Amino acid sequence: MSHECRFRGHRRTMLGWACLMACSGGALAQTAALPEVKVSAETEREGAAQGYRPGRVRQLGPLGDVDLLDTPFSISVTPRELIENLQASKPEDVFRYNPVVQVTGPQSRFFTSLTLRGFSVGSTRRIDGIPNTTSYVNLDLEDKERVEVLTGLSGFLYGSGNVGGTVNYVVKRPTYQPLRQITAGITEGSNLRLHADLGGRLDAEGRFAYRLNVVGQDGDTATDRQAIRRGLVSAALDWNLTDQVQLQFEASRSHYRMRGTEPYWAADAGVPYPSAPAPDRFYGQAFSSTVTTQDRFGARLNWRLGTDSALRAGFARHESTIDLVVVNNTFAAGPIGSYRVQGSAWEYPDVDALGGFALFDHSLRTGSVQHKFTLGWFGDRDERTNFRSSAGGWATLTSGLMNVDAPVQFADPGLAPAGAKYRAQRSRFDNFVLGDQVTFNEAWSALVGLTSARIKDTSYAASGAVSAMPYSDRRVTPSLAVLFKPQPAMTLYASYMESLEKGGTAPLVANGVALVNAGAAMPPLMSEQFEVGAKAELGGMLLTGALFHIDKGLQYTDSRVASAPVYVQDGRQVHQGLEFTASGRATRQLALWGGLTLMDARMKENVVNPALEGKTPANVAERMAKLYAEYDLAAVPGLTLTGGISYTGRQQLNTDNTDSVPGFTLLDAGLRYQLQAAGKPWVLRLGVNNLANKAYWLSGNYVGKPRTVAASVQVNL
Repeated sequence: MSHECRFRGHRRTMLGWACLMACSGGALAQTAALPEVKVSAETEREGAAQGYRPGRVRQLGPLGDVDLLDTPFSISVTPRELIENLQASKPEDVFRYNPVVQVTGPQSRFFTSLTLRGFSVGSTRRIDGIPNTTSYVNLDLEDKERVEVLTGLSGFLYGSGNVGGTVNYVVKRPTYQPLRQITAGITEGSNLRLHADLGGRLDAEGRFAYRLNVVGQDGDTATDRQAIRRGLVSAALDWNLTDQVQLQFEASRSHYRMRGTEPYWAADAGVPYPSAPAPDRFYGQAFSSTVTTQDRFGARLNWRLGTDSALRAGFARHESTIDLVVVNNTFAAGPIGSYRVQGSAWEYPDVDALGGFALFDHSLRTGSVQHKFTLGWFGDRDERTNFRSSAGGWATLTSGLMNVDAPVQFADPGLAPAGAKYRAQRSRFDNFVLGDQVTFNEAWSALVGLTSARIKDTSYAASGAVSAMPYSDRRVTPSLAVLFKPQPAMTLYASYMESLEKGGTAPLVANGVALVNAGAAMPPLMSEQFEVGAKAELGGMLLTGALFHIDKGLQYTDSRVASAPVYVQDGRQVHQGLEFTASGRATRQLALWGGLTLMDARMKENVVNPALEGKTPANVAERMAKLYAEYDLAAVPGLTLTGGISYTGRQQLNTDNTDSVPGFTLLDAGLRYQLQAAGKPWVLRLGVNNLANKAYWLSGNYVGKPRTVAASVQVNL
């Protein structure tokens, strides 16, 4: 930071914290970063003026707040100002131009599903670095400061699972200067959104500071017969007890209701997919709906124990309820595009999740070698509550055949899950970690880590009895990375990591047929990854590249006997490829943010079904390229032209690779105008996504979104 330390007298204020951290030099830099006080400088660096070029990673597992250039991992960051300028109202908006993320399912189903390095992230995500497994529900973005995506194995950083990578949503922290920001606009169609972002000190000394985000959204989307109503209240509080001790709190409540959810597409055996149908038609049913309520509370302790040691601890509890009436469409024999509709009141579980961490950092020097040790625990447990299947199970309605050229709407059949709820599953994940960040000299450093990961999973029947043999497994997995900095603005690295992954749960049905082992919990799997990469700041750009090789156990539904499908663990899934990202200012007027992924994904060593050898997993795009650009018009001060292009490659529809959906390219355009009016700064934004209204398959299970127009007005009061 360039400012001088002129706040040394403010011993109990956040400015004092900022000064100490900015000016202490090496000693403090070697301890864990304490409160997030470099907000102003870091936000400026990551803002539009700098092309959204990230400088730090805020919450990298046990490593905490670190310089992105000094990490031996592939990491991309979407900062707050880019989230705002994209007018993002749902996660897929944030990942639209992220070249390492493939969106395979929209939030308009009930949660955004993602693929990293060809592996499904599923419902796993993190909020403020703490596991959050309640994500079969929507996610609010207005109270998030940034989104950090780590691709590849992350066993040392985040424990078991996370084979393809980890998505971490960082919550906005209190501000120490007054903040009164109001945004109003249209997200798409006639769907209106109003957002207030407020913050500041609660006392003159700055011992207490707050952040409050309030959101209301309501109206029809760009898709016929579809509407969203959403509300969010999210608050954060900092309490600076002393220069050395800080407590942080956050709490939120979110409610989401969608009418006309996105249908899930599949096909009967041997029935090919048609070309993508018209994107602005609605192929679901107006009676389908998603209703969720989420409550979250968390607290953290940051305690600096002198100049060489620090203690970090925290927890978060997240409860969610979800009621779904959904539609699945299945292509069937008949004229091309023929399909039948199945409407169901699903038994998706309510979830009560509790996650936490406790980490101790200590720095010491042995001769000329500097060490930073981290020792501690992080983990989570979640409990899932289902409806009692024995009291009626899924309520279902199945139609006759219709065609995508003439979709039919049915009267509301009044579907609803039957019976009371019961505890269906309890899972616990514990990770004990020991790491050493070793600095040999200005050029060479290393990261050495060991993680003892334990998974314990128990399933219960409606009667309360254990329904299947519970499993518990513990493994010790190593991590090793070597970093070389030929110059301060460049890092080369090589790393090896192993990770324990929770086994999958057998789905209930496949192609309309119940599985032989429906609901069975499979044993854990082991995965490993080799990666080499480079990062460099060149001019105003940050460039990163990585070559990776991931080998993990394969699990899939074996449907060779159509009347008796079974979920199996068989063979390996090997993905290897290249990632490249670029962000920053290419010229004084031009900002670029994007990159590409090139990958070879194959199934190998298959014993149960040898025919899968060498095939590509379903819904994996092996080619992606995305680029977002902004150009400031010198002739019109304050006016910025925006636009983007994204390409997602061909995806196989099944593990046999007998059918596929083609790749697609989308074009977007928009503008942003900044001005002063009535003595206040204003920002006007307009964006058009899918400019050509292109019809495309987002994945083998979802039709892509039509052209959408978003517009907003923002003012700082």
